[in-house]
Parts: sequence; structure tokens; C-alpha cells
Amino acid sequence: MQALQLQGIDQLVQVTLPVPVPKENEVLIQTKAATICTSDLHDISSNPFGIQYPRVMGHEGAGIIVQCGAGVKELKLGNRVAVHPVVPCGVCEECMRGLGHLCSNMGHFGIDRDGCFAQYFLQREDRVRKIPEDIPFAVGALLEPVAVCLEAVSRAGDMKDKTALIVGDGPFGNIIARLAKRAGAQRVLVNGRTPFRLQMIPGAEILTAVPDRVADIAILAVGNAEAINTCMKALRPRGRMVIFSSVHQPVSLDLFSVHVRELEIAGACNDEHKIDDALACICDASLQLENIVTHEIAFNDWKEAFDLASNGHDKALKVALVFN
Repeated sequence: MQALQLQGIDQLVQVTLPVPVPKENEVLIQTKAATICTSDLHDISSNPFGIQYPRVMGHEGAGIIVQCGAGVKELKLGNRVAVHPVVPCGVCEECMRGLGHLCSNMGHFGIDRDGCFAQYFLQREDRVRKIPEDIPFAVGALLEPVAVCLEAVSRAGDMKDKTALIVGDGPFGNIIARLAKRAGAQRVLVNGRTPFRLQMIPGAEILTAVPDRVADIAILAVGNAEAINTCMKALRPRGRMVIFSSVHQPVSLDLFSVHVRELEIAGACNDEHKIDDALACICDASLQLENIVTHEIAFNDWKEAFDLASNGHDKALKVALVFN
């Protein structure tokens, strides 16, 4: 099979590999679509998670089951499926606490196991979901992106009748804005830098500058230290900031404001049992999640796809590699 393998910093290479064989509780999926995530771009350029090379990249995928391990019970050959790329161990202390998304021995596509930028890939049955016939594979590939955005909304607490600010206009900021409205937010404010992307967020109020004390909830959807201070200043007393996007550099926080305004800061990483809710969102026509995928590009033209995902913010939101 053909696959995209990361062999070093900025060394993504198309290679020929054997088709993998499923273990007892795994299925082999013929890839039909795999979307490019911002974190894929970071992994390629700087490897913040310490990937051991070589590694097949890609963690947002959908396709058709072509082989099942002997212990697979619910899934069948020919099922159209989407996958969640995070694989909890099920036995560590965090998993036993019900926090599998924070597993101490977590497996993850493209980090410690090969991912879905390939013609075939494997996944454990419990991390796979069937998708309806009317859902395009490129939309099915959004299963995990939607799940993690649901986690961000969940960590924000009760949004009903509140004002939510999302800082960041990329695919995740776009999805979070839609889900905040779904969760009952009275106003959804979005701050970003790219007019093309901002105009693609339905029902949001676009802010080019963010006033102080304008929001009850602020969600960081861009990996930018400056944006953290934007979120903090925007919060009303007893507001909550959710750190969805990772910021790797040290950040100076105004803890005096946290103290006197009784602010809260919450992290949102992976998702806590949100796969089925994410599937329901993908199937919810009112969310119009198909508009998140602005480009579908053939796998053999993957260099064009990655260039668009990296540099085409003025014309692209989410780019999908599609496999014939």
C-alpha cells in the first residue's frame, strides 16, 4: 500500500508498505478520506510529542472495513466507518477513574502507531463507528475533531443563555462556535484574523478587537500565548476560560485578576466519551459540518494538499485527502 511516512523533521515521504493485518479486536479499514489537522502540521515541522521515526501520519480518517480480527463482534465487512484515533489502555489509574481520554499509556494514531494517511489502516473495534450512507467519508473523518470540540464546550460548563467567546477562526474554532450555539449560548462571539474563515462561521458575531469583560466563557482555539490574555481580559467576573489549543511556550498570567474576579481556567484535551455524541453531530444537518471540509484532494497530490492546509488560510478551512 501507499502511505505518507514521517521520517524526520519536515521529512514527510510517500512510501510503499505492507498492508497491516488486524489483531483479534481490530479491523482493517480501506481509507476513503483523511483530513489534515493543524497538529499534523506541527508534528511534521517540530515533533512536539516525540514521535519515533519512521511513522505513518494522519489521525482523522474514514473508510470501509475490509478485514476483521477474530474477536470483532459488532462490525462487519463492508461497513462504512469513521474512527477515533485515541486508544486508551483501559487498565491504568486514569482509565479506572473513567478518564480514558487522559490515559497514562495512551495510544494515538501518528504518534505511537501508524495512522490513516495510507491506503489502509487498523483500529480497535471500540474506537470505530459506523456512518450512514448519506454521510460523505470526508465528513465522517471529522468524528474526532467534533468529539474534541464537544469536550471544549463541555469543559466550559452550562452555556445556556450565556455569551461565549471563541478566539481562533480555524476549523476547530469554527466547529466550537457551532457547538456553542447548539449548547444554548445566547451570543457566540468569534475573534480571528482571516476574513475568509470568519465569514464561514454561521450565526457568530465577528470581533476584530475583543472588548474587556464581554463574555461569560472564553475558549482558546488558537495556539497563541497572546490570545490567552485576550481571553482573560474578555471574561466577566466568575467567567471561565477553556484552554483547547496547546500553547507550548511559557505564558504570563494575571493571577490577581483570577483572584479578584473569581475567574476559572480549565483544560480541554481529547474527549471524555464523546464519540457517539460526535457521530450524532455529524449526522445533524442543521450544523452543516460538511462546510468545514472546503477541499478534497487526491492522495497522490498530497503535497498540494499539505501546502494548502499550511498556507491557504485565505481560501481553505479543512483539507481532505481522498483515496480512490
